[in-house]
Amino acid sequence: MADFDDITGWREELAAFEKTEEGRAFFAGNKRYRGRKVPYENVVQMVELIRGDEELHEALRKKIWFAAYAEKHDLEVHDDEFVELNPLEAHDTIIAFERWYLMKAPVRFDKSHMLAVTLLAIDLEEGRLTSLRTEQARDFIKENYALYVSFPGEET
Repeated sequence: MADFDDITGWREELAAFEKTEEGRAFFAGNKRYRGRKVPYENVVQMVELIRGDEELHEALRKKIWFAAYAEKHDLEVHDDEFVELNPLEAHDTIIAFERWYLMKAPVRFDKSHMLAVTLLAIDLEEGRLTSLRTEQARDFIKENYALYVSFPGEET
């Protein structure tokens, strides 16, 4: 597995990779992995990286704030306030980081399954979990995210 001790420059590295033939093939090739789950260890590591990096953690907090605000105020996607307050840059940041991580790992994935990473990070932020590296967390993930996350010994 790649070294993720220092993620400085991840945006630039992703942008450069996406411009290469290898990068285009990597992300285009993932379309063929429909239904492939993201391995548990990779999900845990991505969540830990998001929560451990100031920029990524702030993007996550913005997403959480907006979701709560939109629900509290019963905002719909066509409402002006929804459009004005929706932190699209935060969404884009998290998505880009997940793409970078998968490129670095490298992990073949179904892009629709990457939502589990963001949702688990939110579960941690909101206190539904205290860690992803406990037996209780594994059980929680199996119960709530089995469609997206694979565990050792399972087919991905």
